[in-house]
Amino acid sequence: MDQIRADLGRAGYAIAAEVITPQKAKEMRNFLADEIARLEAIDVDNVRGFYTDNDDRNRRVSGAELVNRHPFFRDILEHELPLGITKEILGPQTHDESYLIHSYGANVTRPGSAQQGIHRDRGGNVPLSAGAAQTRFIWCLDDFVEENGATRVVPGSHLDTEPQSWSVQYESVAAEAPAGSVLIYTDLLLHGTGANVSSNLERAGVIIGYCPPWWKPMIQFPMTTDPAAMQDSSKTLRQLMGYSSVAIGFDEPWTFAPQAVKDLLVTPEMEW
Repeated sequence: MDQIRADLGRAGYAIAAEVITPQKAKEMRNFLADEIARLEAIDVDNVRGFYTDNDDRNRRVSGAELVNRHPFFRDILEHELPLGITKEILGPQTHDESYLIHSYGANVTRPGSAQQGIHRDRGGNVPLSAGAAQTRFIWCLDDFVEENGATRVVPGSHLDTEPQSWSVQYESVAAEAPAGSVLIYTDLLLHGTGANVSSNLERAGVIIGYCPPWWKPMIQFPMTTDPAAMQDSSKTLRQLMGYSSVAIGFDEPWTFAPQAVKDLLVTPEMEW
């Protein structure tokens, strides 16, 4: 943790190795490949890249889809490493409410895909001087190397107060890491998916962001998650996924929510 803190402060990103075993990373990588094939067979638009991707070779799977499909994709949301770092960086919240999962998804970079535009995971109207509003984590399911499109980062850009520009060619480096590692940064860091210049290597990462309880998440999990998948879930996971009728002390009962969703509601006070 001391090394992670030092790297985050100096460069704006850190890499934690061996957070999961290479065997577990491979197992999840294979499951993700099967899931992409399943979704492509239904409609390829289910997995096409974002507007920030420069071509349609990347394959992306929504976290809303992932949490319904395999326990692992729920388990990593409440892993002690990202939760501990989030608590340390974002600090205490009103009434000690839990943080929320802001965004979640998987990105598979295929051979020949171009480099993504360098960007911040932050709305342009939020001043950079306000500090980090999100913690960000990329779980490496393959080895991340420059050749297969390892995430590129601009070291020190978390200290810059200049807004990002899509027209600027930022000097970046590849954040290389072995499978099973986690790349850690915040929404202040300039970064982007690297170009995959290999002939036969793919690069898969699972990307998760955490935010304060007053920040609107990109995914409304209670609206998109199969209640059956959450039956044995922990209070912590339900808090993180927004299964609470309370935000910064104001309760708005879920009067018209389906009973299966109501049954999953928990209090918002963080206990971890």
